[in-house]
Amino acid sequence: MDGTTPQAPAPAVMAALAAHQPGRTLPQALYTSPEAFAADMAKIHRKHWLFAGYGFEIPNPGDWFVYTVAGAEIIFARGRDMKVRGFHNVCRHRGSRICLEGHGHSSVLACPYHKWSYALDGALLLDTAKEFGVPKSELGLKQVSVADAGGLLFFSIAENPPDFSEAIETIGRKMKPHALHRVKIAHQAEYRVKANWKVVFENNRECYHCPTNHAEYNLTAYDVERDRAVMDPSLLPAIEAIVAKANERFAALGYDTGDASSNMTGKNWRCHRTPLKEGFVTQSLDGKPVSRLMGDVKEWDSGTLRCTVFPNFWQHTNCDYACAARLTPISADETLVRGYWLVDKDAVEGKDYELPRLLEMWDATNSQDWVICENQQAGISSPAYEPGPYSTLRERNVAHFVDWYLGEMRG
Repeated sequence: MDGTTPQAPAPAVMAALAAHQPGRTLPQALYTSPEAFAADMAKIHRKHWLFAGYGFEIPNPGDWFVYTVAGAEIIFARGRDMKVRGFHNVCRHRGSRICLEGHGHSSVLACPYHKWSYALDGALLLDTAKEFGVPKSELGLKQVSVADAGGLLFFSIAENPPDFSEAIETIGRKMKPHALHRVKIAHQAEYRVKANWKVVFENNRECYHCPTNHAEYNLTAYDVERDRAVMDPSLLPAIEAIVAKANERFAALGYDTGDASSNMTGKNWRCHRTPLKEGFVTQSLDGKPVSRLMGDVKEWDSGTLRCTVFPNFWQHTNCDYACAARLTPISADETLVRGYWLVDKDAVEGKDYELPRLLEMWDATNSQDWVICENQQAGISSPAYEPGPYSTLRERNVAHFVDWYLGEMRG
């Protein structure tokens, strides 16, 4: 067993999965128990496609970075052929880690223990046949599957990953105007959220909580108005008219079109352009640009391209910047969230953007969400917790996420 093949969850976890009532939150154990966390890692994170980082982070042959999730530490390296590959950070000699830093540049990947060295395509360079009795062709680094979706790097640890081709094609096509190969990270933040990764993702999947928690976010997006229209259908024609007008503009610019909803495109992913509120050209507190136009976008107000992939990624891409989150489960009650703020590679801080203004909308929204998630996790951990009902109108996307999760775990 190499750790990439899903195993049957422990009996207590299977019992919790069986106990779930449709239309309600998950049983307590699935949010709090170490056994459920281990099952999540085996059945979800070691099987599905995960977001690792961006192609622009490793632009040149020999550039690499390391990402650790679900017990696996993966090196992402750009080869001399410019292809990005992923390798387990494990020397084939005696198992030492090879890359000891988070990122770097190397002409070869050399183990610090005995200096066994590997080419950027993972092939072992040492001739081992005579001394070790094994040909070097059998001792290359163990690879993982890697896919580039318009500059977003996804990978799967599984030996036989699920089909992700539609998502890769769609995300790559819709992300193209934003040219993520020609952007840079203006700011990066690490948030340690004391909540289960599912609690964090459930929070992302609805805006029922937005009116009372996200004053900054509510200024820019139609999520709250969409929910109001769900509750009062007489409001829907006005929103549909705004969306139709925005889509005419998007189509004229050569962009994809969408609506004001946050429904999934596929079973566990979406890539969906939605308009901003009238008078807003980007997600900022006053609706005005916070940086120069990014990538190949030529006009202000291209809406927001929302990209979400279960179980660890979402990104909002505007005309002038993008903000993203990568979720790394740490334990049953802790999740590490890396926040990214991207701008055009030629944007100059102090001239094209001011960092406080670039960060203000999403940093506030993120911080508000982490408080919400931590409060929910604390309540779920109480002996008084029992699964509560989802709104059939305003929490359908949360129920969709939970149904996907349950299907993967039971399958």
